[in-house]
Amino acid sequence: MPSSDKQLDKTVLSIGGLVRRSLDVGGMHCPACATNIEKSVKQVNGVKDASVNLMRENVTVNYDPNLTDLDAIRKAITRLGYAVKESALEKTQSYFKERIFYIRMAVSALLIGAAWILDLTHLSHQALLWKLTISDILSLIVVIFGGYPIFKGAVYALKVRDLTVFSLVSIAGIAAVVVGAYKEAAMVILIMLIGETLEQSALRKTRKAISQLLGLTPSTALVRRNDIELEVPIDWVKESDIVIIKAGQRIPVDGAVIKGESAVNQSTLTGESMPVDKKTDDPVYSGTINESGVIEIRATGVGENTRLALIKRLIADAEAQKAPIQRLADRYARYFVPFILVLAVGVFLATGNIFKSITILIAACPCALVLATPTAIICGIRTAARNGILIKGGQYLEALGTLNALLMDKTGTLTAGRLQVTDVIGLNGTSQDEVLRLATIAEKRSEHPIAAAIISKAGNANITEPERVEIIKGLGIKAFLNNETILVGNKRFMESNSITMDDKANQQSRNNRDSAAAALAELSAKGRTALLVGRQSSGLMGLIGISDVPRDTTTASITAIKQAGIDRIAMLSGDNPGVCRNIADTVGLSECYSEMMPEDKVAKVNELKQSGYRVGMVGDGVNDAPALAAADVGIAMGAIGSAVAIESADISLMSDDIGKIPFAIKLSHRVRAIIKQNFIFAILYNIAIITALGLTVHSHSGITFGAVAHQISSLMVISNSLRLLR
Repeated sequence: MPSSDKQLDKTVLSIGGLVRRSLDVGGMHCPACATNIEKSVKQVNGVKDASVNLMRENVTVNYDPNLTDLDAIRKAITRLGYAVKESALEKTQSYFKERIFYIRMAVSALLIGAAWILDLTHLSHQALLWKLTISDILSLIVVIFGGYPIFKGAVYALKVRDLTVFSLVSIAGIAAVVVGAYKEAAMVILIMLIGETLEQSALRKTRKAISQLLGLTPSTALVRRNDIELEVPIDWVKESDIVIIKAGQRIPVDGAVIKGESAVNQSTLTGESMPVDKKTDDPVYSGTINESGVIEIRATGVGENTRLALIKRLIADAEAQKAPIQRLADRYARYFVPFILVLAVGVFLATGNIFKSITILIAACPCALVLATPTAIICGIRTAARNGILIKGGQYLEALGTLNALLMDKTGTLTAGRLQVTDVIGLNGTSQDEVLRLATIAEKRSEHPIAAAIISKAGNANITEPERVEIIKGLGIKAFLNNETILVGNKRFMESNSITMDDKANQQSRNNRDSAAAALAELSAKGRTALLVGRQSSGLMGLIGISDVPRDTTTASITAIKQAGIDRIAMLSGDNPGVCRNIADTVGLSECYSEMMPEDKVAKVNELKQSGYRVGMVGDGVNDAPALAAADVGIAMGAIGSAVAIESADISLMSDDIGKIPFAIKLSHRVRAIIKQNFIFAILYNIAIITALGLTVHSHSGITFGAVAHQISSLMVISNSLRLLR
């Protein structure tokens, strides 16, 4: 690798032998700037792809380090007059360059104001230089001084063999000067500068909303080293450090709680409205807020290795990717500028009126068309992220609104993925509380998920510790207490300990359950895992049913997804048919598929696609990864806790809440609607303006109206897209 690449920062990724680098660029004011930079960088030998993000003011480059280096890429940007903002000096220079733009606008406005005042007071009628009056000279100063960045942009566009809005305005401005319309040429320049400023202001509002994530990590952290508490810069924190977070502070690193309890506000990452209780061993994440109490955590992820940093990278990548509709707009704009040039020449040849041609050149610039999609996509992605939904690119946000079929994994998606006690059945007069108490004594020392479900069901009950336990894997557990043996396990385990399912021994079974066998059959029909509970001395005491049950919000979410326009929803699961049918009926799904391996899920996705459906797949991102990849849109659950989920899907939900899916679908519909509105407005506006000005303009006075009309269209499109941030 060339020497200039040896000390790359952490924005560098290696992908298939290529190096991927993101560079901050200063001096971009409009889509034309982005187009110039993108074309120039792509012309560098060794650059495989380049994408300029006007919203974030950066360029992402994939290049072969054996063929080129960063110096060549930087030169491709700086030769066009833009700044690469890497060092503090470069960032400072870029800051002042941008401020000079505003100075040009202010000075131009003052000079034009002076020129008009001179004309109104008849103080500028006498020619001073080459038949030029004072107001003419002031106007020409505006054209040269204020128009410099515009003319420069046109020249740089020619360097990359392109025509942009700057090209059209430059031609129009020069033509206006040639025909003696000095004040009109100056007004065009001033209006362009004002329009660029307003456009930048609107874009800054978008950038501010997008960059909120960047301020979530504190600049310092309180760590304990060698029993000494130190306030250190965040870059100094190392993995395994003990970090102390006080109430109200933002957590600076990923980690696990080792001391203390608190409620942590994770809304910035997950969109959850309520704080989440945290205790020992629970994970916490950088950027979240410790609402109450002091907690100590052991750092497991710092700097670029935190979940927040991963989210930032994914959002940045998403913004850099162009949706299909955006690529269509770019192609349209590429041919539109030459078309306008030809149209302007044709109008001049047909009418002999140069002012009509100049006005058309200025008014018909396709800025609004170019901005129609990216502004809406970026605002949509940011709104989704703010609500705990990570969308990896505009194409996925766009595709989400076209889905008409959704396949959903059961465990961890429709259900919580955690076992819960669903039934407690007492036999032979034994109460439910007694059955649960005996089971809890036996399971108290077990680490099995079933034990956790039983202990959770018992709650805060004061359960006696067993004297000792014997765990027989795959069968059950024996607990010894006060010369009594408690047994909890399956039918085979009970029979091996001389406790049978004899109907006669269970004649007093409660309700309509005539025997232990009938109760066992009922639990099996519901898809429950059944545990038998007994005493060695007393025989069978009861049964406990355990299952992974639907989330509290699943049924309502399924209804909302249907209302959002998904015609077909089906559940996929590796469980047996009884379990699947029971869950499907509970949540309101008529279609379910059981005993499915990962390859079966992929086959079902492909089957629906071949039938003409646009298919989405929702899963946990691990065993569902093949189906997530095969679907038109893959949606992973609980990305905040699973790096696999966040990497394998097109869309990742930052919390285990499928209620975010209908929100995401509706957001996609809204983004698509905004894009269509922007497109229709931009195209019809251009047609109307060209027609109106072509019919009404007969003198140099129409040139100013053309400049105003052009800027209005861009600002209207940006403002319409900004509605998505609300």
